[in-house]
Parts: sequence; C-alpha cells; structure tokens
Amino acid sequence: MDWIPRLLATTSAVFAFIAVGDWGADAPTPPPQTTLISVPNASESLLKATPTTTANDAVIPPTARCGQWWGLAIEAGWTEDLLETLDYVLWRESRCDPTQHNTTLNKDGSADVGLTQINDRSWCLPTRWYPTGYLQHVGTLRSVGCDELFDPATNLKAAKALYDYSLERNGNGWQPWKL
Repeated sequence: MDWIPRLLATTSAVFAFIAVGDWGADAPTPPPQTTLISVPNASESLLKATPTTTANDAVIPPTARCGQWWGLAIEAGWTEDLLETLDYVLWRESRCDPTQHNTTLNKDGSADVGLTQINDRSWCLPTRWYPTGYLQHVGTLRSVGCDELFDPATNLKAAKALYDYSLERNGNGWQPWKL
C-alpha cells in the first residue's frame, strides 16, 4: 500500500509542473497535498432527502420502502393516512415484489399471493360461505382462483377489500396481516 502515497506525490508533481507553465525552468516540486472528500452516510442522505409525490398528490416520505406502489394504492381506494402502514405490509410481506408467491410457509397448505400476500384459501378460493370465493363475491376478482392477485392494482384493491372487511368485523383492518 506504500505505492499509493508515491503515486499521489508523482501525480501532484506533474500537475504542479504543468500549472507553473515554465517548461524549461527548474521549478520546485510542491509537497503532495491530500484532499479529503466528504461522503455522507446513508442515514444522513435519507434525512436530507426530500419527499416525492405520486400522480394523485400523495406525499411519499423518503423513508418509504415501497413508495412506487403508493399512487396505485390510492387508485385502489387506500387513503393517505393508511399508506405508511401499508408500506410496512408491502415490505414485510413481499419486499415490494408483486410476483411473490408463498407456497411453503403455511401449515394448512394454502398459498399467499402478490404484493400483500393475500391467502388463497381464506379469500379467493371457494368456501362454504362464499362458493366462488370472497374476493369474487365482492367483485374484486373476476375469475375463479387467485392468479389475478399477481397484478399489483388488483392486489392492492383486494387488500383494501380485506382491510375494510376486517375493520367492519373485527375493528382492526390490519388483522389479516397480524398487525
């Protein structure tokens, strides 16, 4: 690593020689100078970052992890006061990836689908109470099964329907995500 100071000294001498401009004179070589560059760490960058807004004027704070979905969430019926918690759910459940499909973690063999990881057995497959599936019954899904939930807009609309259902039935809209 001792070659780095020598390289810096040589480079400084060359630039000093060029800067003097007297190619024939024996100009003294100035001592090498060290320039410190200040690079903020990630947390300082986040604190200084400015919020952005969606097309429908929702303010996305710099701390949002899944802010790319906030505008679509508002179009799906979510209100701004719920977006920060929804952002947490999106990050925790799918890391903001609408293609996520959990087929291994549920003991009952059910699967969780899309951005908000909606459980198929509970919400989009036929049950004795909803022979076509709950999300089909309320008009969120058109077809049998859960494949439509891979579409981010449909998934966010379905998640809002589940939030509203749970809020009405349990007093806690976030109950399907165990919050």
